[in-house]
Amino acid sequence: MTALAQRITETPMAPYIGLMRGMTRQDIDIVVTFLNEVKKDAEESKPKSNEEIIREKYKNLRISPRVKALVDGLSLSKEEVDDERTKYMLGI
Repeated sequence: MTALAQRITETPMAPYIGLMRGMTRQDIDIVVTFLNEVKKDAEESKPKSNEEIIREKYKNLRISPRVKALVDGLSLSKEEVDDERTKYMLGI
């Protein structure tokens, strides 16, 4: 058994070690399939970063022509325009 597999004693599954050792190959396959599905669901539901939340929130944002004219009239450096914080504040 690998060192990583032996760390099962540190997890909430520890009380089931004896039960798992007495399982048939078919039962083990069923449990492994279940664990793989749970793992996949956990990866898909990982929390979003702040950047992802902001991008999602503003991806369908429509900027009025008046605001666009104000933004176009600003004198910003390329670095300032490319900065995520500037984009967030200006809604671009």
